[in-house]
Amino acid sequence: MAYALITGASSGIGREMAALFAADRHDLIITARSQGKLDDVKRTLEHRYGVHVETVALDLSESDAPQQLHDYTVSQGFEVDHLVNNAGFADWTGFLDADWHRQHEMMQLNMAALAELTYRYGRDMREQGHGRILNISSVASMMAGPYMAIYFASKAFVRSLSEAVSYELRDTGVSVTCVCPGPTSTGFAKAANMRGMNFFTLTKPATAYQLATYAYRKMKQGRTLAYHGYLTKAGAAAERLLPRATGRRNHEWRQPTQPASRIIQEATQRVSLAADHICRNTKSRTLFIKREALFIC
Repeated sequence: MAYALITGASSGIGREMAALFAADRHDLIITARSQGKLDDVKRTLEHRYGVHVETVALDLSESDAPQQLHDYTVSQGFEVDHLVNNAGFADWTGFLDADWHRQHEMMQLNMAALAELTYRYGRDMREQGHGRILNISSVASMMAGPYMAIYFASKAFVRSLSEAVSYELRDTGVSVTCVCPGPTSTGFAKAANMRGMNFFTLTKPATAYQLATYAYRKMKQGRTLAYHGYLTKAGAAAERLLPRATGRRNHEWRQPTQPASRIIQEATQRVSLAADHICRNTKSRTLFIKREALFIC
């Protein structure tokens, strides 16, 4: 029997993703740090949809956790045909002022754990001849991020890795999809200790359900890259059109020296440049860029 494995499934996007799989009658393996929260998700989904939900409480920021998770699922005979790498976190502080232990945990969870799970389950899927991997990146992958340097760098890693592995797995029956969300209502800003005005607080966030539904659809379509939201699509165009210094200025609003209205006006003008490019070159508001066998949408 095939299972969908979802990390960070106790709340937010991960919990919504689990509900979407369950609604399609897909059995689940869900993991997060809190056993209590996982049990709550398990009870809800099993009662509502009649699926089997296996819970695994562990901290994927620990270096041996990804292998422990894989060893456990193999020992139980669980065939994983969908992997959703959703777990991750951020921290809002100057790079040299940060607590290094927390920064290291972020790198381990956002990059190393995601890469190892993609590696281990990707090999299994390739041998099976089918499977789908969904990696959650961020609009942060498109630019440098002062005061969130490690987080932004980690999401760029996720996007780059996903594109490369997607290409390597072409014609194997296994797809890799990377979704880059914009601001989303998941408690992200609070958990990251974000303060003041910045890219993630400038616009109205999407709900976790909206983002999960979008990501689920793009994964099922086998897309390689997908940008959720109009501003995020514009940001993808801006990344190719505007200097990288523009991206750094867009993010660096921790303690703005200009009135908020002026900052918003300037940011809107930058985004409008990218949006105009999108509208001039496509009939819809979807950006398609063909890069060999890869499609960005």
